[in-house]
Amino acid sequence: MRRKIKPFCIELNENWMPRRYNKKLQIKLSDLRKLFCRRDLVEEILSGGKDPVIYEVYQISQPPSEGVFSAATTVLYPGKIGDEYYFTKGHFHLKEPRGEVYIGLAGRGLLLLQDRNRKIDKLSLNKGEVAFIPPNYAHRAVNIGDEKMVFLSIYPSDAGHDYEIIEREGFSKIVVGRKGKVALVDNPK
Repeated sequence: MRRKIKPFCIELNENWMPRRYNKKLQIKLSDLRKLFCRRDLVEEILSGGKDPVIYEVYQISQPPSEGVFSAATTVLYPGKIGDEYYFTKGHFHLKEPRGEVYIGLAGRGLLLLQDRNRKIDKLSLNKGEVAFIPPNYAHRAVNIGDEKMVFLSIYPSDAGHDYEIIEREGFSKIVVGRKGKVALVDNPK
């Protein structure tokens, strides 16, 4: 017999953070060291004793069950390694087909979507925008602004996250800032 999930509401504070959450993740540069293209710059920063926080996730997780949703607020800080903008790790869902919704709450960003054939699509993810992520797409948020990018994600609680394929292969494109312009370029890895 399935456990009954009670209806619930998420209350966000003035900074778009959930007032209650059951898990907080803090992802630092060292956690993403294999994902940035300029690993030499990453190692230089880390060997200098710095390990900046790239993003934080405040999860409102529900037990994994079909038809039940979990949510999370992500704060993605501004910055670059070389000319590559800060990003979230990115993932496919372990259980497919499972989609996801991102709601832009603050800042300016992009959402990279990559299918299993490594074809890339991109969507803007700015304050007030809602992005629909179809099933079977890896997705990664990228902060292209000078302030924190904050978004709320809503996803099936049984979706799971496959980060390993992204750690192994990366995304086929990266987002860079060059000469004052944001560009999507081939991943040199």
